Amino acid sequence: MERVEDTCSPIHQLYEQKTSHLTEFQCEFFRKWEALISLEEQDLVRFKKELWTMGAEDRESHGRCFSSMIMDQSYKPIRLESDAPGKIHSFSYRFTKRDFHLPVLPKSGLQAADSLLNGHMSVRDAIVVSVEPDLLAITKGYITELTPEEVTIGVDHRLDPQDICERARTKSGGKALYDDVVEFRIDKDELFSGMARIRYNLANLFYVHGDTRRLELVVDLRPPVFNKWYDELLDDPHHGPALVEIAKPLNSSQNLAMEKVLNAEDYALILGMPGTGKTTVIAALIKALVDLGKTVFLTSHTHSAVDTILLKLKDGADFGILRLGNLDKVR
Repeated sequence: MERVEDTCSPIHQLYEQKTSHLTEFQCEFFRKWEALISLEEQDLVRFKKELWTMGAEDRESHGRCFSSMIMDQSYKPIRLESDAPGKIHSFSYRFTKRDFHLPVLPKSGLQAADSLLNGHMSVRDAIVVSVEPDLLAITKGYITELTPEEVTIGVDHRLDPQDICERARTKSGGKALYDDVVEFRIDKDELFSGMARIRYNLANLFYVHGDTRRLELVVDLRPPVFNKWYDELLDDPHHGPALVEIAKPLNSSQNLAMEKVLNAEDYALILGMPGTGKTTVIAALIKALVDLGKTVFLTSHTHSAVDTILLKLKDGADFGILRLGNLDKVR
């Protein structure tokens, strides 16, 4: 029997409405990267298994859990509508570590390693709340506030320590499993938070009113556009002298790279063998961009790469720098 496509069905019309603006090449790009995300998601399942196979302290040592957390009874649970995308939280709770003390490292003013900010968990991360050893994954939600001493979460179920003790007593055949205070563990839900944001960013390229500029640049590979702004900046009496001073230590190739970046409307990619001075150029570019009134976001695969660039800025920069990262990995 010949298959006849129902082009008048609401589903078909909706599909056409959402995808008719895309080319076959763009659709193939989406299919390829969605498949790659799915493969990576399969690898992340092992983190999910750790919730059932690894204790809270071990998970905490890897920065993916808060262990021995005590509910702050003075913080009254309230109904709230979270700012996390697509999620409504019914209840909010605040926790702190049992017997928690936050000393300050001498002479530095930095917080010690037991700060709640020192792991891989941050505001808006998806979390799972448990009580060891028997009540795992009793509720889920998001981190809504995080300080060195306290974490506030929005969750989808009520958390009542007295009710939890009764549930545990029933489950154990009448034996009390917990002391006078229930200790919670708050685990990062890597499987939920890890891929959801990546998938959202990918999909946003292809929506009808999505990020069309990046669709052209990233998917269709439209060449980036460069202007002659650098020449105009050099002629500017306010910025010109500063740019000349910043570029003075650079060689001709490094100056050319700096000029190309400052002329870029879209993006610029600097390639160079080790030792050719890429870090030096990046430091010079940061100084130039700040002098032009820009705010610069610097990121890398490793903490050491960021620290190397910041060390080049440490003595010559007359602007503020906010360094984010795990304290035991930052120089």
